[in-house]
Amino acid sequence: MVMINERKVLFWLWLTFALVILFTLLLFNNTYAFENDFYEDLSSRERSVARRMEYKYLGKHNSNVLRFRSDAEIEEDQQIDGDILVVDGDLTVDGKVNGDILVIFGDVDLGSSAYVDGDVISVNGKVWSEDDAYVEGDIVVTDVPIEENDEDGVTIGKRERERSKHKRKQESWPDDSNELVYADYNRVDGLTLGMQFPRPGWWANKNHHFALLGKGGYSFASKRWQYQLGLERWTSGDFRFTIGGRVYDMTDTQDRWIICDHENALAAFFIKEDFRDYYNREGFSLYISQNFGRRIKIKAAYHDDNFRNISKETNWALFGSKKNFRQNPMALPFEYSVVQGFDAPLNLKSISATLTIDTRNNRERPSKGWLINAFAELANEDFENAYAFERYLVDIVHYFPLSWDEHITLRLRGGTSTGILPPMYWFDLGGISSLRGMRFKEMTGDRMVLGNLEYHLRAGDGNFLGMDLILFVDSGLAWFADENMPYIANSWPVDDARQQTSLETRPEDAFDMLTWSALRTNVGIALASPDGDFRINFAKRIDKSGQDVIVTFRICQPF
Repeated sequence: MVMINERKVLFWLWLTFALVILFTLLLFNNTYAFENDFYEDLSSRERSVARRMEYKYLGKHNSNVLRFRSDAEIEEDQQIDGDILVVDGDLTVDGKVNGDILVIFGDVDLGSSAYVDGDVISVNGKVWSEDDAYVEGDIVVTDVPIEENDEDGVTIGKRERERSKHKRKQESWPDDSNELVYADYNRVDGLTLGMQFPRPGWWANKNHHFALLGKGGYSFASKRWQYQLGLERWTSGDFRFTIGGRVYDMTDTQDRWIICDHENALAAFFIKEDFRDYYNREGFSLYISQNFGRRIKIKAAYHDDNFRNISKETNWALFGSKKNFRQNPMALPFEYSVVQGFDAPLNLKSISATLTIDTRNNRERPSKGWLINAFAELANEDFENAYAFERYLVDIVHYFPLSWDEHITLRLRGGTSTGILPPMYWFDLGGISSLRGMRFKEMTGDRMVLGNLEYHLRAGDGNFLGMDLILFVDSGLAWFADENMPYIANSWPVDDARQQTSLETRPEDAFDMLTWSALRTNVGIALASPDGDFRINFAKRIDKSGQDVIVTFRICQPF
């Protein structure tokens, strides 16, 4: 009985093994026939190259491959889970690909909304990419020589073919707005109307290696002309080197990180809310910059500026007749303005350096990647300024996807200084885009830390409001390293001993007072439109009891 069972076991093992071998042979033959059909109209040398490249980059037994002969396109609303192989055609990608892309004898065109969670390889072709396209892996461009004799005995070199849908891209750079007319509205200038040149990206995308920069207009409430004029010249390629200069006389602000231009103008015009503080800046700057690919840029500049205080000149808005615009705070030291006059200029010479790293998958509505900006400005005693200082700012934002319908956004922002920092450069926190559960600019200082964490849930398709859900936490603090600094910074003339003492303070000093209990913290919930163009925030402080819920409306992303 035992012997019979052993024979049955051996029989079934043998039968199973035979079936596996038979199935493998059938699969191999079908695959071989499929490959023959797929590469049917290629020459023998081209078939050899195509097979070798497919095996090299996609693997010999990868069955999860979407194959195309001739041109193909992945549209913006499409998602491909697996690898893509295109032979003898071009591939245009505007959607999402969770895998590798291999194009043999053709080009890859990555649009601004393209997202590739893998490598992009072009064999005997090119890879063209918009600036906002995102590739998780490597971009590989390689040429494989193809030399053989055709039927007439003529040597064939690199394969030439007709491209029915292919469109070669010139160098494409962001900020390519070509709007000719511009308008602004705020409480210090009222309505400003003017004309402007296209931005540098527009000139680059038109195959120019220079750009005329600037704009000019008239401000009706402050009754004055404003202008910026400049010229840039750059080298071609992703590692472009740029040199340029500008002259200007304009209203300026340090608050662009808080709110975008058009949102602030609309808020001031319609509801009498201006979220920026202003000063006049007149002078010139010279600068150079170096790109390291499309993602990294370093810029250095020299500035020679005259700064002036400016005051609120209008209290008009379409709605909110019972409200008043805030007074515009003094940008220059108080006693300097008293002695020299409110409109007296303060001359400051400085050099600055900026590092930008941008790996976001989309500039308008990012869901993955990094945006890092590090800024340093030196206006110390070497420039013989009335107020000597150095200031440093770093802003780090990371967009981290959890799945297709949810992602986390983390922003860390810090600022510090040494010397006597003029009031216009103090760091303010509180209100929109910073600590959303506090009053606007409730804290100020020459030291600042800020952290914002948001969890985005794409729930717009699943609720009756059609709105996405965002949960957020904000925490931060702004303070002075020397509690007497507000008095020192507003004094005139500057005491030499105090100036020297302030310069001996290091940027890293006074951060030892930063504890968890010292931080101001709020939590909140937001409802946002799926496209991110509208948001309503509900925020409440949790570090202090008895605080009201603060509601804010936004039409720009906070960061």
